[in-house]
Amino acid sequence: MIKDITLRKAIPRDAAQIVDLYQSVYQGDYSDPMMSETARLRAALGRDDYYWIVASIDDRIVGSVVYQHTLTGFAKVFGAVIENDCRGQNLTERMMEFGYAQLRAIAHVEVVYATTRTVSSAPQKLTANLGYRKLGIFPNVHKTSGYETHCLTALFTKSAFDSRFTDFALHPRLRPLFEIVRRECGLPAIPDDWIPHTSAENFSRARSALELELIHAPRLTKRRFDEGKNTLVAQDHHTFFPFQEPNLLISSADQDVEVFCYFSETDKHCVLIGIHDVCNAGFADIVEKASVILQDLGVRYIEFIIRADESEKIEIAMQSGFIPCAYFPAMHLIGAQRYDFVIFSRSYEILNFRNIRLEGINREYLNQYLQLWKKNSLEPEPACAA
Repeated sequence: MIKDITLRKAIPRDAAQIVDLYQSVYQGDYSDPMMSETARLRAALGRDDYYWIVASIDDRIVGSVVYQHTLTGFAKVFGAVIENDCRGQNLTERMMEFGYAQLRAIAHVEVVYATTRTVSSAPQKLTANLGYRKLGIFPNVHKTSGYETHCLTALFTKSAFDSRFTDFALHPRLRPLFEIVRRECGLPAIPDDWIPHTSAENFSRARSALELELIHAPRLTKRRFDEGKNTLVAQDHHTFFPFQEPNLLISSADQDVEVFCYFSETDKHCVLIGIHDVCNAGFADIVEKASVILQDLGVRYIEFIIRADESEKIEIAMQSGFIPCAYFPAMHLIGAQRYDFVIFSRSYEILNFRNIRLEGINREYLNQYLQLWKKNSLEPEPACAA
C-alpha cells in the first residue's frame, strides 16, 4: 500500500538496485546508457547537480525519478520508473512533487522541464496535473523497439516569466509555433513591431573552403569542450545546450572550427551541443557540412537549440532543412534575464507516427510541425546567393 512506501534522496550505494529496477521494467530497452551502467550511475549519485529520488519499501527500491539542475535555477526531470507491482498509486507524481519541493528550497529552481513519451497519454496527463506547460513535440526523436515521439513540457515559477527577455523581433515563421506556446503559458501577445519585415535575401549563406573531419574520441572531446568554456573567445561562439556532455567532435584541421556533439550509438540520435568558430567560418557552412558528416555516420536524427532573438541563425537553420519543433520561453538565465530558445530537429528517416497518443495542444504542435516539414521538404525556398 502507498503508506508503506518511503520517499528519499538516493545515495551512491543505491546504484545497483536502481540499475536492476530499470532492467526489470524496460528489459534493457531504455535509451539512456547511464541507467544500465552501475559505475556511471553511482558517480552521478555523488554529484551536486543531480537530485535523485527513490521510493522504497523497507530496503527495496521500487521507484526512481531524477532531477538534474544548474546554478541558474534551471532543471530537468527524467527517468521515471516504477516497479510493475507498485503502479496505480500515483507514485511518479509523488516523487516528482517531493523532488521539486526539495530543489525549490535548496537550489532556488525557477524552471523545470520534462519530455514525455507518447505511446500512452498517461505521462502527458501526469505532467499536466503537476502544472507543467506543453511547449512542443520531438517527432521520431528516439528509436528503441519502434519509433518514439516525445513532447516537451515545463513548469515555471512566476519569477521566471517576470525576468523573461522580450525586447526582440521574432522570426516570422516562428509566429504560429509561438502563438500556441503563448496561449498555453499565458504570455503577452506579440506586438506588431516584433515581426521584422525580412526575406530570405537578408540572410547570408556564404560558402567557403571549410573542411571538417570526424573525431570519435569521447575523452578528448569532453576535454576540448571544457577548455573552450573557460576561454573568452570560445564563450562568444559556444551555443547553450543544458545537461548534455559531448562524446563526438567534428573539427577543422587547425581546430579553429569545432562542433561538439552528443551521439547515441543505441538509436543514432545526435545533439549539437556547441560550436567553436574562431575563424568566423559562418553558422550556415558549419551546420550544413557537419550535418553531412553526421548523416554519413548513420545519424538518423539531429537536434539543436537557438536563442529566439537570433533570427539570422534561425533562418539559416530552416534553410538547411531543420524544423522548429518546440519553443521554450524563459529557458536560460543570462545576467538578470531569462531568454527564450527554439528547439530545431531534422530527421533523416521517413516520419512514423503510428501508435502515438497525443493530449490537448500536443496535436496542434504535431500539425504545425508537419506544415513546416511540408514547406521545407516539398516547397523549399531558393538558397540565397553567396
